[in-house]
Amino acid sequence: MSNLPTQKSQQRLVIAGALFFTSILASFLISYLSQSGAHYWVVTHPVSRGVQIEAGDLALVKVTIGTGVQGYLSSQENPIGSITKRNLRGGELINSGDLSADSGDLTSESLSISIRTSDISPTLSSGSLVSLYQVHDARNGEVVPEPRRILSGVFVKEVSRKSANFGSDLSLTLTVNRDDVSTLLSATSSGRIVVVSSNG
Repeated sequence: MSNLPTQKSQQRLVIAGALFFTSILASFLISYLSQSGAHYWVVTHPVSRGVQIEAGDLALVKVTIGTGVQGYLSSQENPIGSITKRNLRGGELINSGDLSADSGDLTSESLSISIRTSDISPTLSSGSLVSLYQVHDARNGEVVPEPRRILSGVFVKEVSRKSANFGSDLSLTLTVNRDDVSTLLSATSSGRIVVVSSNG
């Protein structure tokens, strides 16, 4: 019976030592995992293909990428000034295969047009792909042309709904192929533009 208190003390000492060791091991693992990642470039918002990457399009994030995954641009590389080869989603890691250094790939330009709030979906946002239709309103019973699709697969860069608070129009910034700029501007000179969301 006299050894019972001693045995309990030894058990408590063993348990305390095990807990102390476990806490040290956990701290070490957390510290190791927090340092194991590397910094990679991501786009901060949707970016269209055929445009030049600017500093405001980018951010560095710390991620851990598997050893078999290659091509993503780390902080040691500078993608600013490169040209996008496809549409990029906001928050997407940049892969070297998505970029080009060939100025011939700089094919898109951005322009803003005024759109009636009733001619655009209220849920439309940056990064959406849309089709644009030219529509003429009948006045005094005159015969008007049928609605005409002028462009499809157009990239929405920005929807400025603040202007709609003071009127019936809002500003829509689109990124289109430079060969299509004159077509779009010509269509805005008569009638109105209706924006239809593209599926797929």
